[in-house]
Amino acid sequence: MTDPLRFAVLTDLHFVPEGQTIYGFDPRQSLRAALAFLPSLPQVDFLVVAGDLADRAEPAAYDSLRAELAGLPFPVILMVGNHDARAPFRAVFPDAPSQGGFVQGLHVFDQASLITLDTLCEDEPGHHGRLCAARLEFLEQALREAPTDRPVLLFQHHPPMDLAIPPMDAIRLRDEAAELAAFARAGRKPDYLFMGHVHRPITGLWQGIPFHIQRALMHQVYHEFDQPGRIMGATEAPDLAYVTVADGQVLIHDCSFTYDGPIFDLESPEAAAVATPAELVNH
Repeated sequence: MTDPLRFAVLTDLHFVPEGQTIYGFDPRQSLRAALAFLPSLPQVDFLVVAGDLADRAEPAAYDSLRAELAGLPFPVILMVGNHDARAPFRAVFPDAPSQGGFVQGLHVFDQASLITLDTLCEDEPGHHGRLCAARLEFLEQALREAPTDRPVLLFQHHPPMDLAIPPMDAIRLRDEAAELAAFARAGRKPDYLFMGHVHRPITGLWQGIPFHIQRALMHQVYHEFDQPGRIMGATEAPDLAYVTVADGQVLIHDCSFTYDGPIFDLESPEAAAVATPAELVNH
């Protein structure tokens, strides 16, 4: 039996140059906490970072990110999002996946294939996503080339569907019909769809495809459902996803890596007898 594939997913790092913060957060501290958590997991084959690596696409921000990622004992697959820019990103990370001038690629493993798709739009104002003819052709070809005996996991920064948060829906992917048409031409849909961009943990089903939207490493978007207006933020704690693929099954754990409270035995009489959660201790 083939060993399981296990990897971590982060998104929306929003790095700024060394010494700067964003909304009071230092993205370096958040990333360090995530990376320090990873050795506690039983196996990490690689890390996927699903876009918005930098907040303003500054070369110094990418330099700072490169320094934080240096020396990791596993590969890192980097993607771009709407806050990124390809030229300064590529100058700092020249070995990142590349197909047709875009930051994307097909990654084939024994248990699954990953497609990382570039949805960054640099030709129009705004933060919405686009898929041009070249990227749609890559997507179709990648789906055709991916082995049929294992799942295909598609990663893209922008969601192609509405999510009941109107200010974020306004800047989602605008080429969802063309993406579905690429699936149809390839004769295959992805088995799972992973996204970022929304800064909220959301799961669901889109056109028969299960999807997972990862909570951001930085600030989160507040869930004001069906309310138009400005994008509202929240200081909720970040998560990372820990994904296991084995024998065609996909398992996703959201891990609250900044949690520093007690871990206690639920069957312990002492734990059951406390008057408040503050009295719980590690066991």
